[in-house]
Amino acid sequence: MYRTNRNEYDRLDSLAISILVDYNIKSFPINENELCRKMGISLVPYSAFEGKNREILFKRSTEGFLSYGATELNPVIFYNDGNDSVYGNIRQTIFHEIKHLIDEDDENDEGDDDLAEHFGRYLACPTPYLIWKGISDVNEIISTFGVSATIAGYVASSVKNRIDKYCDKIFAYELPLIDLFK
Repeated sequence: MYRTNRNEYDRLDSLAISILVDYNIKSFPINENELCRKMGISLVPYSAFEGKNREILFKRSTEGFLSYGATELNPVIFYNDGNDSVYGNIRQTIFHEIKHLIDEDDENDEGDDDLAEHFGRYLACPTPYLIWKGISDVNEIISTFGVSATIAGYVASSVKNRIDKYCDKIFAYELPLIDLFK
C-alpha cells in the first residue's frame, strides 16, 4: 500500500493554488478548456474518434489519460465524453491528468494516481476558498464548482476535517488564492 505524508499533500495544494494564481483563475467552476489552453495542453474527447481508434482509447483508460504530441512540449489529455460520463467526472479526469503532467508521473504508479485525485479535487474546489466563503454543503459545492456528487462529498468531508482541526485558519501558502478573489 502506498503511503504519503502530509507534506506531499501540502505541496500539491500549494501547486494547485499556484496554478489558479498564475493563470488568473478568478471564477468557479474553472473553465477547464481555458485553463488547458493557457497551460498549452490540448484536450481531445474520445468522441473525436470512431471504431477501432476509439476502442484503443478505452483500452488505455475508460476515463482519460495524458499523452504527448510530437514532443513533450505538446501534452494532450484524452478524455471520455461518452453518454455515461458525468460532466463533473470529466473535469476531475482533466484536473487529475494536469497533476500527472506537472509532476511528470509514472503512469503505472498507484500512489501517483491517488495524489492526482487529491490534486484534481483541490484544484477544482480549493479548501481555503471554501472556508473563506463559508461553503460546506454538498449541493452548494456541486453547483458552485461543477463537480460530481462523489467529489463534492470528499470535498465537504475535507473542509469539515480541516475546520475541526484548524478552525477557519488560512495557511500562509494559501493567502495568494484569497488575495486573488478580494
